[in-house]
Amino acid sequence: MDKLIATDLDGTLFYPKARLRLIKPKALRFIRRFIDSGGRFAIVSGRNEYFGKKVAKKIGRPIGIIGCNSAFIIQNNERIKQDYFDNSRLAFLINYINENYKPMILCLMSEKYNMISKSTKFSIWYAFCYMMYAFFQGVYREPNKFDREAYDEEVQYGKVFKIMALFGAGKKAKLKAMEVNKKLRKKFGDEFEFSWSQEAIEITPSLCSKAEGLKFYIDYLKINRDDVYVVGDSGNDISMFNDFYENSFCMEHASLSVSKYANHIIKRFADIEKYTMKEGQKEENE
Repeated sequence: MDKLIATDLDGTLFYPKARLRLIKPKALRFIRRFIDSGGRFAIVSGRNEYFGKKVAKKIGRPIGIIGCNSAFIIQNNERIKQDYFDNSRLAFLINYINENYKPMILCLMSEKYNMISKSTKFSIWYAFCYMMYAFFQGVYREPNKFDREAYDEEVQYGKVFKIMALFGAGKKAKLKAMEVNKKLRKKFGDEFEFSWSQEAIEITPSLCSKAEGLKFYIDYLKINRDDVYVVGDSGNDISMFNDFYENSFCMEHASLSVSKYANHIIKRFADIEKYTMKEGQKEENE
């Protein structure tokens, strides 16, 4: 069975959250069975390498890591692809976003930092709120350094995979993030990749989307596109739904603006098992 399951993490594989276990037991058992029977498994996430390796360790099997929306790809502990921003253009873009849309927090992910952030206003207050939020994330918490100087230095000289602009919390923040994402894509879409994820927008170098990364990955492994199953729940998963529509699965709790692009709706990640088993049985009968 040369099939591949490619899944998002937050809101997908990590839904519902298991703050002590990371992945729900039913989903974990299915993933291990799938890999042990000859299938391949990859995470396709906006997160950096730190969390990809954490998931791989939990699963305890060889997996692919497509991180920062495919700014880098790891297979067999080797980076087979990596892309960075041009620093001068990145600095220009960040200044443009600050001046025109005033996000509350800016974050970046790079080779040096898993995540480094700075608040654009009331820095102590927002840093405190984030630390409280992170504390209650349990096992999903990841390293995030709040440091304005280090952030600015990384923008100028670092090898940056991805940046995020967060607009707050709640429905208004989600709507603002969606609208800003559309405007930035229209203005800078030839130079950067933009995707909407809840209250934030995610920005990566050109052609660093989840779909582009996944296409690179399956070409590298020589896997047929018809044998790829993609699972997600957020705006940054839409590109995968579009390019792998036949076997695309969106979580039921996702917003309609995302789920309308997928072919199938599932409640839990492990629900995909019946589809992969059905396909396997069909091949055996043939």
